[in-house]
Amino acid sequence: MGNVGREGALAVQPAAMPTEPQHAVASRMLYFPAELLDCHACRLPLKPPIYKCEAEHRVCSTCSGLHGEACSSALVHSQMADEFAAAAREPCDYERYGCEAGGIAYHLAAEHRSSCPHAPCGCPEGCGFVGSRQMLLNHVSGPDHSRPIIDIRYGQEWKHSLPLSRRWYLLLGEETQAAVAAGADRHRNVFLVSLGERGDTTAVSVVCVRADGGAPEAAQFSCRLAVEHPGDGTKVIFESPLVTSSSLSDGAPAPGGVRSLPVPNEYLSGDSIPLSIHIHKLEPPAAVPIPPTAVPLPPTTPAAASPSPRPAAATVTVATPPPRRVPATVTLALQSPATDHSNKKRKATNPRKFSTSIRS
Repeated sequence: MGNVGREGALAVQPAAMPTEPQHAVASRMLYFPAELLDCHACRLPLKPPIYKCEAEHRVCSTCSGLHGEACSSALVHSQMADEFAAAAREPCDYERYGCEAGGIAYHLAAEHRSSCPHAPCGCPEGCGFVGSRQMLLNHVSGPDHSRPIIDIRYGQEWKHSLPLSRRWYLLLGEETQAAVAAGADRHRNVFLVSLGERGDTTAVSVVCVRADGGAPEAAQFSCRLAVEHPGDGTKVIFESPLVTSSSLSDGAPAPGGVRSLPVPNEYLSGDSIPLSIHIHKLEPPAAVPIPPTAVPLPPTTPAAASPSPRPAAATVTVATPPPRRVPATVTLALQSPATDHSNKKRKATNPRKFSTSIRS
């Protein structure tokens, strides 16, 4: 079909009409400017039902009322424009990165691009690499960088001492068996842990590596980072109710570019940082059922709405470790109520694993 873009020509494949006598007719492609299927008023792709005026201006249903007033001519539904809009297709821009969606209706192409799981990402090293998440994993673990890919399971705590000589690490989320059976393992989520100097502390941050993080169907995550003092057991803890997404178009986020856990130098263990991380996959919001018919209700006096509670401000709590050796806790909370997570330690069964498997 060719890689035709938004500004180029659209390909339309008409249905072959039967003739007498009937012969095998090869599929043909017709090309015309894409602007012919843009709304005359808002300039967005036309989506059926499409209307036209006496001046042959084609407009979408949203703009039909305003255009009728501006053009002062009657609007009628154009069945032919509907058929052309349904037949006009274009390939996904990310076919070369693995998208197999095929021809996408012209008026749905922009929506598909914004949520395509094959939208390209960059490399944390900022080396100029551009590719899908799977390509990124192969690039990072290959000869270009020779970095390990660390598997973690959602809902379980992962602990390891990360050398500061490597300023970033890639984690690969491990789905449950039920999610894998449903096909979720095909596009496993990639997380980037970054370590950067920020003043007299080391800033530790986590982002989900993807370009489609804003799509409605994209999975969302919360995370908890903790570092324990090697001497007295005091901890600094960072909890984020929603992990930030990044395509890494400019490489790994700079210290301070995203919310992070500031780790004082006295919490380091030599040239390493003893990090504990817990990533929780959030449940998607329940769909609100739509009634089959809208029944008007009698007017009622609205009740006074109670003000919504404000999110808790960022707080720092310092406690001195008691004599019983119960470690104290220093909690750095984002502007959100603290979330209680049930953490379970995962035993290492593979000598090549940290506390989970390492893919190289």
